[in-house]
Amino acid sequence: MVTLAAVVGILLTACGGTQEHGAGEAREAREALRTARQQVVAAGSARVDATMTTGKRLTSRSTGALGWSDGVEGTVTVRVTGGELATSTRALGGDPSQTRFLPDAQYTRMSDRFAELQGGRHWIRRPYDTRSDLTPADPLKDLIGAEDVHRVGREAVRGTRTTHYRGTSGRRHIDVWLDARHLLVRRTQHVGDFTVTVHYRDYGAPAAAERPAARDTVDFADVTGAG
Repeated sequence: MVTLAAVVGILLTACGGTQEHGAGEAREAREALRTARQQVVAAGSARVDATMTTGKRLTSRSTGALGWSDGVEGTVTVRVTGGELATSTRALGGDPSQTRFLPDAQYTRMSDRFAELQGGRHWIRRPYDTRSDLTPADPLKDLIGAEDVHRVGREAVRGTRTTHYRGTSGRRHIDVWLDARHLLVRRTQHVGDFTVTVHYRDYGAPAAAERPAARDTVDFADVTGAG
């Protein structure tokens, strides 16, 4: 994270097995999650409020709106909130910074200090990883396929009554909370010391992003040497 490549990358309880949860319980959970996935796909967009932690190294919060009707599109504001690498991340990424999501890639606005090192270009273009789970439909799909998926119970999330479901997909531990309309209210995923939590509200809210000028954009692989 002290390196430029790592800073750029930042800006951009194990669950029980099937033996602990009956087949009927898993089937009911999957049915609820399938309904939820249909609901959020139909909604097409939502306002998001996300927090990310990487152990003691860095924490951040992102707020904005995302749409997914025709590819991912939306704009979020990212604020560094703490961690050992907060100072170096702010220096190169700015604080707050902005990330724009477009169907082909995400674009992150860096600081003037960063631009001095990149021929005056401020924006980093990073194509989506094939494992990206940017929309609320993605973690729901992963949970539907999880062998250990199960209902945890009823819980309140920011004043909304929800049902909590949990499971694992690969190395990721996934929790989701659905409201009475089967819309995703919150989801949490963690692997190792990386944890991301996203709250969703105002489904159907407008979400848009303007593509940065090509002359002000540099590819992620060129910055990090990953190409």
